[in-house]
Amino acid sequence: MTTPLSPAELLAIARQRLAAGDLAAAANFTAMVLERQPADADALALHARIALAAGRLDEAGRAIEAALRLRPDQAEALRCRAALRRHAGEREGALADLHAAALAAPGDAELHGELGGLLRALGRPAEAGLAYARAAGLAPDDARLWNDLGVARQESGDAAGAEAAYRRALALDDGLALAHNNYGALRQQAGDLAAAEAHYRRALACDPRYAAGWKNLAAILQEHARFEEAEHGFGQAIALRPDFAEARAGQLTARLHRCEWRGLPDALAQLESALQRRPDSRISPFFHLGLDDSPAAQLQIARRWAAQYRVEPLPPRPPQRRERIRLGYLGGDFFSHATSWLTAGLFAGHDRARFEVWGYDYGRDDGSALRAQLLAGFDRFRQVDALAPAEIARQIRADGIDILIDLKGWTRGTRAETLAWRPAPVQVHYLAYPGTLGADWVDYLIADTQVAPVGADLHYAERLVRLPHCYQINAPSDVAARPGRAQAGLPGQGFVFCCFNQHYKLLPGMFDLWMQLLRAVPGSVLWLLDQQPGNRARLRHEAGRRGVDGERLVFAPGLPHAEHLARLALADLALDTLPYNSHTTASDALWAGVPLVSCRGRGFASRVAASCLHAVGLAELAVDTLADYQALATRLATEPDRLAAVRGRLAAARRQAPLFDTAATTRALEDAYAQMWERALAGLAPIAFEVDG
Repeated sequence: MTTPLSPAELLAIARQRLAAGDLAAAANFTAMVLERQPADADALALHARIALAAGRLDEAGRAIEAALRLRPDQAEALRCRAALRRHAGEREGALADLHAAALAAPGDAELHGELGGLLRALGRPAEAGLAYARAAGLAPDDARLWNDLGVARQESGDAAGAEAAYRRALALDDGLALAHNNYGALRQQAGDLAAAEAHYRRALACDPRYAAGWKNLAAILQEHARFEEAEHGFGQAIALRPDFAEARAGQLTARLHRCEWRGLPDALAQLESALQRRPDSRISPFFHLGLDDSPAAQLQIARRWAAQYRVEPLPPRPPQRRERIRLGYLGGDFFSHATSWLTAGLFAGHDRARFEVWGYDYGRDDGSALRAQLLAGFDRFRQVDALAPAEIARQIRADGIDILIDLKGWTRGTRAETLAWRPAPVQVHYLAYPGTLGADWVDYLIADTQVAPVGADLHYAERLVRLPHCYQINAPSDVAARPGRAQAGLPGQGFVFCCFNQHYKLLPGMFDLWMQLLRAVPGSVLWLLDQQPGNRARLRHEAGRRGVDGERLVFAPGLPHAEHLARLALADLALDTLPYNSHTTASDALWAGVPLVSCRGRGFASRVAASCLHAVGLAELAVDTLADYQALATRLATEPDRLAAVRGRLAAARRQAPLFDTAATTRALEDAYAQMWERALAGLAPIAFEVDG
């Protein structure tokens, strides 16, 4: 006669069948136990787990409560109740249950891993790391647990610990695509793009259907301006996940850099659809600035982007009064870069009786004279390119910075998320990124009344501090000897329109208008930058499609800044772009003595040229409609006396204009910093204010 299976044996079989996905068999074996022992807490808990897997939530709830009445520390029942609570959105209650379950079953690696996952979801990565470390210690051969530990450590700012965990995961399973991808992200965060690319490629070799891996690889290629390869990588991600909004935005970015406009309306519609279908999706706010000038939309996009940086801030550091306010400028463009041409006189120009000036650079050393000039302007300068954002934050905290000024925002290669750790009592965003960062860890944004008119404040996560003239600081630049037209590649005769903006700002609607200008002004040419391979041919083809000889587009190679300014003076009239205006290129044109025609949009990025024009005394060259823009450009190009008068006013006012008064803008910034600091010392929250002129 066969001996009946014991309740423990029946439950063991039930668990095996559940693990195999056979819910019916698992339920049958569990029922056998409950028929014999209706008050068996273990059987009731397993019954709840099976009901949960089958989606029978009410039945699961009844079984959970019955099990916990019998044994309040029954780990499986607590875990099931946590799952029910998570389903109901009660994440704190779920966390309490998982903590209790972990205490009741200290040797259950899977349970500790689940606890780590919930802690991560709640934005508590340091605690999650402890839970994952416990799980990995219980199951040291589980590569996925080591990968999860790496993610938690990375999110909590422990880059060294994250690297050790990822290495352990890959030593256990070199074919784990997720670990290669995450380790690649860690290396990218530290600025090691070559290692990041290698790990992304390895992730895809392990799993060619890994959409996030394709997106990450494409983003790295885009960082290196390998736009055609990047477009392909983003396309692979989209083929695998059609609702992958970030990949769609990346692909569009690559196409715009290549002036590849075919199918642009459809691509934009598909991106919008992906964003609407997935409210949790995100796209680069920097990319979005070039497509939509709506401040409300820009804030929404920026908030989504900033939300990915959920970290535990450093312990608060109360502000303390001292002899000098310690400023920290954080950026990655302290080399021959547009931002640095603007700030060339800022750092050295600070009043050393009031301010101590520190720099934190996560960019590259190009060995240029401009970089040497910039570095000489700081009291202390730290190269932090090898550090992850959390490590940079800890360094800034250790240095006792009072006001931290982010100079990069959501532009390419940024580590603006360093500010999420709250390393300084006052945190400010300035200059490179023209708009809100959408983050609650940035206190102030430096603006002016042109880029952010009265009433715009509701579209910014920061408090707006408006400078008296133009927010954009400028440094008078050296200009080389002016070349001849032939030397610059221009025809000997004819009106020269120019736009030296990067090609991603050139959209087909604006290009249509420019071609109408060329048709209205016989013999005129349009002078553009010569950027990506193939763009010259594509743009000339687009001109031909609009009835303009492609040879009337002239392309200018890259030159050192002083030589570029010298040739720029050969242009007759600069043309602005919309929705993303000329910024440094606007002030370059005006410094070279070339008037600029601009159309104001609604957002910060689409009003910068108007701000520059106001600050140089040519406010009438900023208009409010594209029809007015076209009419004004046509008048200036066909009425030589009118243009000569404008150029004369610019030449007379240029050196005295507020736009190029570096010292005055520096003093205005200092007044702004001082007011911010006084509020912080008084324990007052940040507020919007205007600096007196």
